[in-house]
Amino acid sequence: MAKTQNSKLKLLHVLDILKKHSDEDNILTSGDIISQLEKRGLTAERRSIIRDIKVLVEFGYDISLYEENNIGYYMRSREFEEEELNILIDSVIAFKSLSPKKTKDLVHKLSKLSSNNFGDRVMDKLYIDSKGKSDNEKIYYSINMLNEAIDRDKKVDFKYLTYDIKEGKKFRKGGEKYIVSPYALVWCEDNYYLIGVHEKYSNFSHYRIDRINQVNILDEKRKLADNIMDINDFNVTEYIDSTFNVFTGTKEIVKLRFTNDLLNPIIDKFGVDAYIQSEDGVHSILIADVIVSEGFTSWIIQFGGRIELLEPVETRELIKEKILELNRVYGV
Repeated sequence: MAKTQNSKLKLLHVLDILKKHSDEDNILTSGDIISQLEKRGLTAERRSIIRDIKVLVEFGYDISLYEENNIGYYMRSREFEEEELNILIDSVIAFKSLSPKKTKDLVHKLSKLSSNNFGDRVMDKLYIDSKGKSDNEKIYYSINMLNEAIDRDKKVDFKYLTYDIKEGKKFRKGGEKYIVSPYALVWCEDNYYLIGVHEKYSNFSHYRIDRINQVNILDEKRKLADNIMDINDFNVTEYIDSTFNVFTGTKEIVKLRFTNDLLNPIIDKFGVDAYIQSEDGVHSILIADVIVSEGFTSWIIQFGGRIELLEPVETRELIKEKILELNRVYGV
């Protein structure tokens, strides 16, 4: 019985050794694998190693065999390729809502999904710029609670952090609890946000998740936002696509004239399926549904005279007022 258990354990150790110590540049002979097993207190014969590897191949692991390379054995592919892990790791490093410590811990976990050689390379060159990173070490707790509330169709309450010139970090509204109906958690503009409906209002609000503290799930069903008959009708992708710089506002049909050299940023923002019509060879017209907000007007102003808002007229007037205010500030 002990011999059978040892054999089963050995199979798992052989798999672990191949995952951690082998790749295309580090091919292991059966002798190498036996040496690694001995370090783990296990003994094996060459023929049993070959049998174990064949069992792993039959199960579905993509392992290069001696017959293919005339050297030995290595993991040819894994659940995540190195280029995929690099993308995930770079995304975690850029994710501002994670603290430097949590960023490093998560990168370390991701690096272990490939060989030790890959993990060592990642950790050796790891650089985390703490500037702009959150200092909230309880963000995972907040994320879990908010997701649970969404799944259970419940409201939440929480305290919300802000920064003051004199006092530094403090709770908004003197620590008064926000009561919010959570709709979705989204990563936008390099931050993680809760989209929800505040108890006192019926339009959507956005809350930085790294600034949310002391989340509690309430025993009350979520309330409906304006123009939504059923919470399940809420489409987070459509909502974010129409929102500028995570500002809330009112959805309206807008008409823009822009110079054709801005076609790429227009498509980046509104998508390849946006309604765009050429006007005169130099300019084109865009018509789209947009959340009209301060973020939207600021987005237009950044392009100077190369984008002109034609409709709605009320928003056009707001842009004029912003431009006049800038003129006053800069003494133009």
